[in-house]
Amino acid sequence: MRFHVKQLDASMAVVDSVIDAANEAEARELIANSGGRLIELKAVHGLVPIAKTGRDFNLDVFNQQMHSLLEAGQTVVDAIEILGRNDRKAASRAVYDVLLRSLRSGKQLSDAMEGLPSIFPPLYIAMVRSSETTGTVRASIRRYQLYRQQLDTLRGKLRAAATYPAILLVVGFLVISFLMLYVLPRFSAVYDDVGTMRNGSAAFVQWWGTFVRNNQVVAWGGFATVTLALVVQVFHPVVRSAAFRRLLATPWVGERVWVLQLGRLYRTLGMLLHSGVSVLSALHMTRASLPQVMHGRIDEAARLISEGMPMSASLRDCGLGTEVAVRLLVAGESSGNLAQMMNHIADFYDQETAMWVDTAGRLIEPVLMLGIGLVVGAIVLMLYSPIFDLANIV
Repeated sequence: MRFHVKQLDASMAVVDSVIDAANEAEARELIANSGGRLIELKAVHGLVPIAKTGRDFNLDVFNQQMHSLLEAGQTVVDAIEILGRNDRKAASRAVYDVLLRSLRSGKQLSDAMEGLPSIFPPLYIAMVRSSETTGTVRASIRRYQLYRQQLDTLRGKLRAAATYPAILLVVGFLVISFLMLYVLPRFSAVYDDVGTMRNGSAAFVQWWGTFVRNNQVVAWGGFATVTLALVVQVFHPVVRSAAFRRLLATPWVGERVWVLQLGRLYRTLGMLLHSGVSVLSALHMTRASLPQVMHGRIDEAARLISEGMPMSASLRDCGLGTEVAVRLLVAGESSGNLAQMMNHIADFYDQETAMWVDTAGRLIEPVLMLGIGLVVGAIVLMLYSPIFDLANIV
């Protein structure tokens, strides 16, 4: 959630800001530990005209520094105290102050992190909690760090593959809109003195140009509406969820997207099981990090496992694994090394996804360029077709 905060800073000046927090209690605790005196706190929704300050707390940097200090022999309390003193950002220091205060009151590190749910995800807290009983907090932090790096690597490949097609689509949409709303109406004005054209494309140029010139507010308003609708479809969570479900139903692309999500499923399960989290708890925590379309299958798999069915058979019956994954899971169950087998399955799925992304990228980019070129060429041809009519060429 986002909260509008009005507070007094150290110089007794009133400061308006917007921060992110999971709930009002967390927001109040962060403000109190940042040295400010709260005047007003109000939850906000949608776009806020006030500059967002956030907390600027980087969890990846925290993990890296925390692991280094613990590896050097520092205790958890000393490590967090050192990190808090070295952080120059007041908002980030507030996070360390909250952790220190909880630790010095006798709480475990996982309990202290649980008080900051917008910063520390449930997966991370569960790993730390399970490692506290065995004294392997440092190894758990390192394991989560590697997990984030693997996900970021795959996410980076997907983002890089989608960037150029997205740019092509945006530029193509703007170019086509410019031709239809600016160039074509002015070009068609040349033909008004000739009379009504009877050729199909020429008649359309004359009709469209006249309509845009006489109804500029309607034409540009329609362009703005279409642009806003496209932006909403890209960023609105409900629309994105519906688009994702439709994408999964697509024969070729849907299969690849499903494999990508299966890779995330097994990667997360393997990390949690390796940290000592039980199978059912790991499934419930993994469920929250995956798309909603997979929740029903995961719930059914958890029910089957709770009834005594092996994990390999449960995931197979719920459609959460290919034949290769099921065979590896059976081998992991028989050898007692299920977590490692899940990591192998995730590696297999990630490699398959990376190969598909490379192949799809080489195909999609020329297809998009060809499609945009054909549309632009058709518009240019429509612009010049009346000249051909006038010269009796056509």
